[in-house]
Amino acid sequence: MRVLMLSHTKNYWTSLYARPFIERGDAVLVLSFSPEPLHGVDVEYIGIDPWDQNKHAYITRVPLIRKRIRQFRPDVVLAFYVASNGLAAVLSWPGPTVVSVLGGDMLEQAGRTGFQRWLRLRMVLYVCHRAAVIHTVSQEMDEELVRQGIPTSKIVRIPVGADVERFLPAPDMPRSPAIRLICARRHEPVYDNMTVVEALARLKAAGREFRCVMTSDGMLLDALKARARELGLEDWMTYTGELPRDRLPELFRQQDIYISASLSDGTSSALLEGMASGLFPVVSRITANLPWIEHEKTGLFFEPRRADELAKMLVRAMDDDELRRRAFDANRRRVEQDGDIRCNMERYVEIVDRVVAEAGRNSGRG
Repeated sequence: MRVLMLSHTKNYWTSLYARPFIERGDAVLVLSFSPEPLHGVDVEYIGIDPWDQNKHAYITRVPLIRKRIRQFRPDVVLAFYVASNGLAAVLSWPGPTVVSVLGGDMLEQAGRTGFQRWLRLRMVLYVCHRAAVIHTVSQEMDEELVRQGIPTSKIVRIPVGADVERFLPAPDMPRSPAIRLICARRHEPVYDNMTVVEALARLKAAGREFRCVMTSDGMLLDALKARARELGLEDWMTYTGELPRDRLPELFRQQDIYISASLSDGTSSALLEGMASGLFPVVSRITANLPWIEHEKTGLFFEPRRADELAKMLVRAMDDDELRRRAFDANRRRVEQDGDIRCNMERYVEIVDRVVAEAGRNSGRG
């Protein structure tokens, strides 16, 4: 099979989706709107520099994409993010297309107003109607697509998942006292890491002992650091910046509690990695998290934007050894059952095979 992917190689999951096809001997070409290479993957950069001023490239690069499609002769095109790569794909190729909805594609619509929201939603729906299959990674995305009129028969939910062979609990888990916290979300508005900082300030004011690691980068990191300084949290917090993926398993093993204050989400791979590593999850009560956490059984929920509730749940998590032990036993099994990245990639490949086979049958009938 010949597989053409439209994606951004700066996103680590581009490689995850490409490798199962490569490993079974398929021909794979990635057309990337970002310039990063991928080891062992055939990549062609089709973006424009500087990117921030040239996001219209998804449309202006359509002639180039059409040319590369004619040359490569794919059996299927895979596109990641609907209103960007997905739009470029369906404008460039009339054949079978699988479009992946990975987060802001649909969920960020709530933050848009007026004509901008109307236009972006029209683009999203146009792409979804043209695609053979819409691949999503969370229930929240499914529900939003259905609300917008996309038939459920076109929607397949398969989360990216966690590498359960690499994200393993430390031998001494679950620990007591549980005072090592981690927030592994990017510093962007949707992840609301500022609520985490405000909650930590409440723990400090109450005299609680803890250390919190914040990973990743993002547009709000400087503002978050400034607020943490105002609250006197310098000695309680560590910022790692963006880390190579191979450093994350060991970092997770060193922590006790996983925190996320996200306002909306896909199925968070970081959450599943934390659960696989034996960390106790304290996360916002949003639709994407509900299938993975049982409140007061396998984790604790707090209402989004409520730093006071988050602080209260963190105290509960730190103090309740029995709750953490029960969650430790259950969460690893939960991720192995439904969140194993290898199994989920196999399921994704099966979906793509089905799309190609159906296209072949339709072509034969034609």
